[in-house]
Amino acid sequence: MTPTFSKLAMAAFAFGSLVATSGLAEAGHFHGGGGGGSHSSGGSFHGSVHFSGGGGHYAGGAHFSAHYSRPAFHSYGWGVRGGVHVGYGYYPRYYSPYWYGAGYGYYGTEYVGSYYPVQGQPVAAYAPAAFAPRPELPRIGLGVFGGGVSVQTADGNSKPDSSDVGVLGRIRLTPGLILEGELGKTTMDKDLRVDRRLGGSLLYEFGAYNHLAPYVVAGLGVEQADVQGTYSTTQDYAELGIGLRYAFGPHFAIAADIRAGSRASVSNDSNENTLSGTARSIAPPTSDSGNSEDYTRGRVSAIVYF
Repeated sequence: MTPTFSKLAMAAFAFGSLVATSGLAEAGHFHGGGGGGSHSSGGSFHGSVHFSGGGGHYAGGAHFSAHYSRPAFHSYGWGVRGGVHVGYGYYPRYYSPYWYGAGYGYYGTEYVGSYYPVQGQPVAAYAPAAFAPRPELPRIGLGVFGGGVSVQTADGNSKPDSSDVGVLGRIRLTPGLILEGELGKTTMDKDLRVDRRLGGSLLYEFGAYNHLAPYVVAGLGVEQADVQGTYSTTQDYAELGIGLRYAFGPHFAIAADIRAGSRASVSNDSNENTLSGTARSIAPPTSDSGNSEDYTRGRVSAIVYF
């Protein structure tokens, strides 16, 4: 073997050792050999490097060979061949889209049973997950309600239970806070006394995005009481209550609540002395009596949201 070839073989071996010990190398191999007799001898080196990271794949390789030949009757010859290759490929991987369906939570929050499915967006591997923004709840609601009222006067007397029906409108100020207005009619003792009510309330729903949400309510308003068609008075009232709402979807819900309140007459529009005995027992107190009516009313509502 000639000195020149020895140097080439040593250089190839050193390069192969460097690649084999590199932290990035996953595979490499070296080949060398020599021919017997008086004709030729040679050696070769082949190496490759593979690594991956950041969602990509990288590959590289190198090969070198050296040989010499010694013809039987003529001059010596030698040669070196070599090449280097580096390849790069990027293959992004995606998480499969998924849904928070009905009966499950939103964004890992405390909310459960959300009626708004939200689709995750596909993102590259190892990147922070991104979610679609939470959709807004409908702001306007219209509905009807029905229920009953039980009245207790300040002097401890009970009045016959009455039925209560009406219509309502809602404006959602925030996801949980709702402003409600109502027009209602309360009928007592076969229409012997009829109260017509105009009121407003503030409701707060806990977990407004859920199918099932409890809420609290505070309201006030005025009503006109008419007894036997001959006596009428105007009352103001205030009330507090709690309730539970079930949403079949973002656009339709039913709710049930119970409210306790008190009302007092602020003016009399006719003479109470014209009332009969039965009518007098269910009539509201006069404005100068200082008495009030404490009541409890239950209400079931059906609401459509837009």
